[in-house]
Amino acid sequence: MTPSPKASRREFLATSAAAIGAASTFASAARLEPKAGPAPARFKADQTIRVGLIGVGGRCRDLVHATFANPANNVKVVAMADPDQNNVTKMLEQLAKSNAGKPDVYTGEKDWRDKLLARTDVDAVLIAVPCDLHAEMYVATFAAGKHFYGEKPMCIELDEVNAIVAAQERNPDVKCQIGFQRRASSWYQHAIKQIHEGMIGDVFEALGAWRLSGGPLGLPDSGTQIWFGRRQRSGDWMLEQACHTWDVMCWVAQDMPVAAYGVGKRGLFKHIDPERDVTDFYTATLEFPNGMVLDFEHNWMCPQFDEEWKFRGIFERFTGPKGGISLGEYPTDATFYPRDGKDKVIKLAESFPNTTQESVNAFYKALRDGTQPPSNVKNGRMATLTGLLVRKAVYENRRVEMKEILGV
Repeated sequence: MTPSPKASRREFLATSAAAIGAASTFASAARLEPKAGPAPARFKADQTIRVGLIGVGGRCRDLVHATFANPANNVKVVAMADPDQNNVTKMLEQLAKSNAGKPDVYTGEKDWRDKLLARTDVDAVLIAVPCDLHAEMYVATFAAGKHFYGEKPMCIELDEVNAIVAAQERNPDVKCQIGFQRRASSWYQHAIKQIHEGMIGDVFEALGAWRLSGGPLGLPDSGTQIWFGRRQRSGDWMLEQACHTWDVMCWVAQDMPVAAYGVGKRGLFKHIDPERDVTDFYTATLEFPNGMVLDFEHNWMCPQFDEEWKFRGIFERFTGPKGGISLGEYPTDATFYPRDGKDKVIKLAESFPNTTQESVNAFYKALRDGTQPPSNVKNGRMATLTGLLVRKAVYENRRVEMKEILGV
C-alpha cells in the first residue's frame, strides 16, 4: 500500500456490464446463505499448497508476487478467474516470470464459484475484488471448504458481516485471513504489545489519519476503477480505506468503539463527475469502552509537493500518562516518546519490512502450522462495524452509538 495507491487494485468484474449490474450491497438471502461445507485441506510441512486466484488485477498481482518471493511458501497456482482479459494476460506473464506454470483460466461471470471453487485440486484461494463482491465470495469460499486470503474490508453492510461470521462458524476449520497487513507486521505487533504491557499507561488519546495527495480515485478518467467513486460498490472511504485504521484502533483498545460522531463533505468533484457520491473529506471522533478517544481525519486532497510531510501522512498515535507511541506507514515510524524527559526516546523498530510480504507469509504459515491467521473474521467484523458506525455518523452529522448499528 502506498500514499498514492494505483487504481488497478481490484479490477475484477469491472468491465462486465452484467456483473456490475448484479453487484449490489443489498444482498439477496440466497447469495449470503451460510452453508456447511467439506473439510478443508490439511498440509504436511513439505507439501505444495495448490492455490486459485479470484480477481487477478493489481492487488492480486501484489499478493502473488509476495507468494513467490518466499520459496518457503511452496505454492502452485492451478487456476484463476477474472472476466477481464487484460488482467488475465498480465497475471499469466507474471506467473511465467516466476516459473509458476500456466494455470487454468476462467472468464465467465460466475466461473469463480461454479468452476474454480468446485475444483478438488484447489486448497486455498486468494481473493482481490471490489468491496461489494467480498461477502458473496467469502461466504461461498467457506461453503466450498477452501482456505482463503480475502482483501479488506471484510464487507460493507451489516447483513454481510452477520453472514460471514455465520459462515466461519459453520466451517471453523477453514483458515480465513482478512487482508489487514498490519496485523502480520512484526513492528506493529511489537509496538502494540508494548502498549498492552503498559509502556505508556492507560491510553486516553488516539490520533489517526489518512492524509494523501494521490486522489481522488474513482473519477471518470480512471476507466474500470470508477467504482471507487461509487459508495454502493466501495462502501465509501470509511469502509474501503479507513478500515485499516479502525482495525489498529480496535486492536489497541481490544474492543470496538461504543459511539462516534463526525462531519464531512461530498460533491467537491461534481463538476467532473455528477454521479460521484463518496465522501471527499471527513473527520470523526470515536469513543472506546476503555476510555480511549480517537480523533481521525481522512483527506485525499493534500498538497502534492509536501516533502516534509507537513500535510500528508498515514499514522496512528497513542498517548497515556507515561508518554506516547507513534506508529505510521507514511512516513514509517514506531517510536516511544516519554512524557517527563527522564526516559529516553526509544525506536521500537529500526527497519520496516514489507507489510504485504509479512501478511502473505503469515497466511501460508498458518495453513501449514494449523494455527489461526493473524487477521481473521473476528477483527474483520470489528473493523467493518466501526466503519459502518463512522459512516452513519458522518452522513447524519451526529453522535451515533454502536447499538444503533447492531440494531439492539
